[in-house]
Amino acid sequence: MSGTPCSGLRCTALFTRAQSSEARPGKSASTTMTSSALICLFFSVAVIMSSSVEAAETDLPHVEISNWAIRFGAQMWEIGKQVTRIREIRERYQSEAKIEQVDGFAMVKEMAEEMENMMGDKIEAIKRIMDAAEHLSVSHSRLTRQDLYEMKQRNENIDYYNAKRLNQYHKAGPLAGELLENHKALIMSNSLHFGNVGINTSVSAVHVPTNVYDGAPDVLNGIQWSEQLDRIFMTNYESDPSLTWQYFGSSTGFMRQYPATKWGQGEWEPDLFDCRLRPWYLQAAASPKDMIILVDTSGSMTGVRKEIAKHVVLTLLDTLSENDFINIYKFSEVPVPVVPCFKDKVVQANLENLRELRNGMIETETSDIANFTSAFTTAFEILQKFNRTMQGCQCNQAIMLVTDGAPENYKEHLEKYNLPHRPVRIFSYVIGREIIDTSATINMACENKGYFARVTSLAEVREQVLKYIPVLSRPMVMYQKDHPVIWTSAYIDIAEPKLSDWLWEIRERRKQRDRSLNYRALLRLISDRNNAQSDDTSNVTTNSSRDASGRPTISMTVEQYLTYGNLVNEERLNAHRIKQEREEAAIPAGNQQNNRQGTRTKPKFLMAVSVATPVYDRKNESVRTANLLGVAGTDIPVTELKKRTPAYKLGVNGYSFIVNNNGYVLYHPDHRPLDADGLLKPNYNTVDLSEIELVDSDGGPRENDTNLMTMRRDMIERREGEMTFKVRIHHDGMKRVSVRRQRYYYRGLKGTPYSLGLALPDGYGDFRIAAETEVKRLSADHNINVSSFFSGKNWKIHPDWIYCRYNYDHLKSFDTPEAQVLHFVGRTQRERWRWNSKHPRPSHDTVRSHKQEDNYYCDKHLMQSLIFDAQATEVFDKNISLSIDRQDPGLGMLMALLARHAMFKLFGISVAFVATRSGLLRWQDISTIDDKHFSEANLNAIDQTWYKRAVDQYSVEPDSFVYSVPFSTGTGVTNESVVTASHAIFVEKGGYKAPAAVVGLQYKNSAFRETFFNITSGCTGGVQCRRTCSSGDLSCYVVDNHGYIVISKEERDTGRFFGEIDWLVMDSLIHYGVFKRVRIYDYQAVCKDMQGHRSAANFLLTPLRYMKWFVQWMVGRASWIMLQTQIAHLINPDWAWGMEQEQSDYHYEDNDGSPGPVPTGGEFMADGDISIIVHDEAVSMENAYANKSRPRPCDQQADLYVLQPEKLFKGDKPDSVKGKQNCNSNNLGARQCERHYSTHKIPHSNLLLLVIDTTCRCEIQKQKIEMEEVKMNESLRCERPQESLYRQRPSVCLSYHPEEEEIKQCGKGNNLLPSPILLTAATLIYSVLKWI
Repeated sequence: MSGTPCSGLRCTALFTRAQSSEARPGKSASTTMTSSALICLFFSVAVIMSSSVEAAETDLPHVEISNWAIRFGAQMWEIGKQVTRIREIRERYQSEAKIEQVDGFAMVKEMAEEMENMMGDKIEAIKRIMDAAEHLSVSHSRLTRQDLYEMKQRNENIDYYNAKRLNQYHKAGPLAGELLENHKALIMSNSLHFGNVGINTSVSAVHVPTNVYDGAPDVLNGIQWSEQLDRIFMTNYESDPSLTWQYFGSSTGFMRQYPATKWGQGEWEPDLFDCRLRPWYLQAAASPKDMIILVDTSGSMTGVRKEIAKHVVLTLLDTLSENDFINIYKFSEVPVPVVPCFKDKVVQANLENLRELRNGMIETETSDIANFTSAFTTAFEILQKFNRTMQGCQCNQAIMLVTDGAPENYKEHLEKYNLPHRPVRIFSYVIGREIIDTSATINMACENKGYFARVTSLAEVREQVLKYIPVLSRPMVMYQKDHPVIWTSAYIDIAEPKLSDWLWEIRERRKQRDRSLNYRALLRLISDRNNAQSDDTSNVTTNSSRDASGRPTISMTVEQYLTYGNLVNEERLNAHRIKQEREEAAIPAGNQQNNRQGTRTKPKFLMAVSVATPVYDRKNESVRTANLLGVAGTDIPVTELKKRTPAYKLGVNGYSFIVNNNGYVLYHPDHRPLDADGLLKPNYNTVDLSEIELVDSDGGPRENDTNLMTMRRDMIERREGEMTFKVRIHHDGMKRVSVRRQRYYYRGLKGTPYSLGLALPDGYGDFRIAAETEVKRLSADHNINVSSFFSGKNWKIHPDWIYCRYNYDHLKSFDTPEAQVLHFVGRTQRERWRWNSKHPRPSHDTVRSHKQEDNYYCDKHLMQSLIFDAQATEVFDKNISLSIDRQDPGLGMLMALLARHAMFKLFGISVAFVATRSGLLRWQDISTIDDKHFSEANLNAIDQTWYKRAVDQYSVEPDSFVYSVPFSTGTGVTNESVVTASHAIFVEKGGYKAPAAVVGLQYKNSAFRETFFNITSGCTGGVQCRRTCSSGDLSCYVVDNHGYIVISKEERDTGRFFGEIDWLVMDSLIHYGVFKRVRIYDYQAVCKDMQGHRSAANFLLTPLRYMKWFVQWMVGRASWIMLQTQIAHLINPDWAWGMEQEQSDYHYEDNDGSPGPVPTGGEFMADGDISIIVHDEAVSMENAYANKSRPRPCDQQADLYVLQPEKLFKGDKPDSVKGKQNCNSNNLGARQCERHYSTHKIPHSNLLLLVIDTTCRCEIQKQKIEMEEVKMNESLRCERPQESLYRQRPSVCLSYHPEEEEIKQCGKGNNLLPSPILLTAATLIYSVLKWI
């Protein structure tokens, strides 16, 4: 084996590629071969020659290993530098760009003022809706029930657009194509501004909840007078094009929404929406409250009453927001909190605490006699303690009593705690339809400024529970002039909290369905397998990757096949997902069921905040009242907030975030509201700032950092400030981590409970590039058409950034963002062009022009920066030889002589690209490797990990590329993977430096590996060497700066963490300081608790169980048999309410359900385009069942690793780290031996070369990088959700009005006393049955 680098394998590979490549027009194949030969010759001269290698096989060739690293790094640097045009692009920026210092305080002030203006405009819009609604209600002539009846007799109806009855047609039969009965047709067009759903801006539509009768007089009257709000809605939108959904939510349940849109559910999706349970309605309708729910669990609360009581409590929990405080006590003899660690306190009603309380209500045992005195004493003492110690909400306080009756009104006891001002309201919910005396519970409510409600069935739970909200709003309504404006936390715009749990249940059922189908498919594969083929492939446990027919083979267990079918690895799963996405994208826009609820195939979630204000009934009634008409509001999508903090101003790795008065983030780049399955996390909108900014410290989980908590407090109090500290930033699904010092600037947003924060990297984040092209001057002075900089199709812009746009979708639509930019680039060259660089503000004095010419917004700085970048990177598109750099001899000089496409083919490059600070992405390619083109996967290039890592790498080694491979590279059976290399271009002037762009390229993985092994299969200096990376006694790895394998002799190891291959060596590298262990925590994690499955036998016995329950009911409740009217409810309460219930998942049973055949070990079974190798396992009916899981919030942790490059240098010169391990041979009589390894930094990269001597066989240990739950005991786990962190209460509290006691409406009803005859008869029947 020759020692020269360009002889043997390397030169053979170069000549082979040159000969196999197609000759370009005008150039022969011989020219290409000559160029290749010259490259080999020049590279031989350019490399560093070394002394002879040690011949001894007992030690590693350390010097040669160092030479391998140097040669490989130098060659890849030269290739990348020439292909990506680094020098030309850098020179253009260096000569014309300036560097500006970033003033963080000025930036946060400017952005905060933009947000304040936008938010102030929204407040003015909802106040106009509120004023109009109050006046329209007063002037409306109310229609009585008799009036409505007479209208119906005349076939007259109150005409309106019902959002759930729009544009639905018969699909088949004689009426196919005609509207369904009671439905209407409405012309709609999709609008990107409204989430790409169909809308009509001429009218509004009305949504009526499922549990509200849309023919009720109150509902119809409200719908009639609120129709005139359309004029206000339209005026608001015409004056402020940034407005999205406007709405009026009525206290009767309906919601009028503008613009009109279809509220269509798919067949699988229930309509759970009720505007009165939305955060904006609940917070605007009443001031915050401390609430204690007392649930009677005495012996009489059984059967349907127990179920009704449970649903009353759950619905009460749905009416709470994060500004409220809550606890639940069950009581019979003594009161007991449903969550033990919530004892003697009220906790914040965030999603996590509410979830704990809901879980606590699942198991409720009834026994003994109710002790009301003890329950009331506990509730009053807790509320008084929190009021006295300035805890809780410091506003409304309420006790919600859920019972089937009380023996007395406990007047003296209640007066002891609640006089003279009765600060604690009492609301009584009496359960059941039995004829009992309710005077005691009515008296409790009426004498304590509360309300009494009787709940007789599950179907009326929601309506009865919601009656307490207008009571709490009375003081606010009585003041009349005060209309508090509230701002919500970020939430999913249409989803009910219960919807996430329901969707999870649907997912679990689909998992069971797929498993059942895979079970049947596996049985078919086993029964149809070819025995002859099985005999020929008896040794399939080897590393063979193809069967006799050439199909890729996959080895798996029965469990793997039942879970995934033939999609058994991430590569195939990703391909399947991409196929599904493309199929969905191919559906014509007119056929997509777009509406406010999203599409049928996949729920669409949009994070938004809402601003709302209450609407009062100003009618003068003969009886003193204080009625709440409803709430007016509008949504502000989180994306609209982000537009006020342009990413190009923040720079790479900079970001903005918003925190509210509770310390929760509205948005943050690390806020992850959805889990891996695309479902809402249980605590998706209560993520605290301290849970999302991970401070770099040696402390354990949830140890609060002083600087972070100081900044958090300042932001909650809406102060202005600055803070600097180190944080840990994770990338690539928490598989990589970087530690960075960041500067934080923050400022409160006036008129809101929010604060805006900016995070800028310390160092390069303090400066930014100032380089813009003035279009008119360029056109006038040089007669250049600016549009020419955007020629061709190999460029894209950031799809989420606003360069220029028309204020209304209907003015002009564009197929792509690039077409929109080209349109405005053309307009900028016109004589009368003017930049409208201010976001549009409402103007009610004059009607806003809807002409195309002047109704637009353009970001002047971003557009002119984009044009400059397009001009600076124009050279990137040219497939030409470049000028030779005389200071760059050797391989670089030769490469400059080659055309670009020739270099692509020669070195296995699939694509080269450049991405700039203005969001521009250019690329050149000659082939497509992935299913998804590079440009499609990297539209938002500046947000990609390869861009961010390249900028961070610049401070480590300026002349270097960052290399990475997909983590799933080694598992794929289709499509060759790629190696991505990226390099940051900085401009340096006056001692300052700032990033301008990132260039990069992607190699075919096979070509990248070939280059490496060609270099490491020979030695320098003309000396033959026996020990190389191609020999059997050395294992060579190229590992990146986070410990992931980029190149390995075993291709299946590529992309894996090196610790999975050899943890002992990795641990040794950590010990020597080559890698540093960095622990990260995920406080937004979701853990899944397994619930097992139910057998089919349980399902078959269910009717018998119902019969048993029926007999027990007959015996135990015979005394009331003539009084009961809800037999169906008692048999199965779930029939009356859509509650979560256990159901046996369907499955397929073959024949008699006996175990299926047993596959023999290592048999091939054809399944589509692959062959399955099933291990020796029995397949039984039990395998067909899936274990169900339930999600819960939890904390997770993982140890990640970061290279410490200084450990691989001695001064300015590269150095190696050598190590050894004592091993015991596997042979009992063998001597002990040592395993040596050598580690070298690969220059011009983030890589290191690791060579391990394998002549000494050691026991191998493996360790994966996986997120693991942080273990804690039960008390700590319970304390975590209600951990007390600093918060600030809402500024407005209206909980008292001195004249409120004049209002007598408190839900009094007629007391129906039992018939003495019926009571006597029932008692006799009960006595006889009991005796029997």
